[in-house]
Amino acid sequence: MKRKQIMSLLLGAMLLFGCSSPSLESIRLSVEDAKEIEVGDTVEVQIETDPSDFELDKESFRVTKKADLSLKENTLLVVPQTAGEYQVTASQDDVTSNTLRFTVKEKEKKKEDTKEDAKEETESSQQNPVKDVQGSNNAPETSDSNSSSSDNAISWSQSDPLSVDETLQYGDLLQKSGQSVWLQGDLPQTMTNGGMILYNADHSTFISIEDPMHLIDFGGTNAMIVGKIKQQGSSYCVVVEKAYAL
Repeated sequence: MKRKQIMSLLLGAMLLFGCSSPSLESIRLSVEDAKEIEVGDTVEVQIETDPSDFELDKESFRVTKKADLSLKENTLLVVPQTAGEYQVTASQDDVTSNTLRFTVKEKEKKKEDTKEDAKEETESSQQNPVKDVQGSNNAPETSDSNSSSSDNAISWSQSDPLSVDETLQYGDLLQKSGQSVWLQGDLPQTMTNGGMILYNADHSTFISIEDPMHLIDFGGTNAMIVGKIKQQGSSYCVVVEKAYAL
């Protein structure tokens, strides 16, 4: 009788352990391409577990910034709502995954929209648009004043962005006009020892940048800048009012 009871207990234990689900051993998160992510994009985070058929709960995932999350088979879909660095982790049954990191940028405007915004910005500050008799799209004009002042009134009109070379060439006129202009050039990846600059097309010269409102949070790209020109030593700089990455 006692032997039968022992056999029954052993059989019950074997059935219990045989029917139980395998325990979670590891979780790994990965993403194929996290280089160009903008707010509102869907980031597909691949989930690998050991055992491979183990299903994680949605509540197991943690994201450091605001984002919409959803699970689709072995993929976590992350839709970022704000710009910045994101960290994604998963933790379940005392097992924690690796930390997945990626950076999200603000959604960039299309190049056509950027040019239009910059054009509208400068046109709003120009009271006397003029045409260049030599055919240029960007033209200065001076007009004699009837007053006793010896200074001439200067206005500036443009339908295309100024290059860095043109900005430096017309720097004195642009400064005296007091108008906002829009110019295009290349921003370096990082600031130089002399501060923030905007290169011309072949990077042979540059104009300095003052960004008092900290609008430029990008680099290593072609950019459109709207602002006023002022004297800086023997050269000129642009005081940023608006900035766009192209």
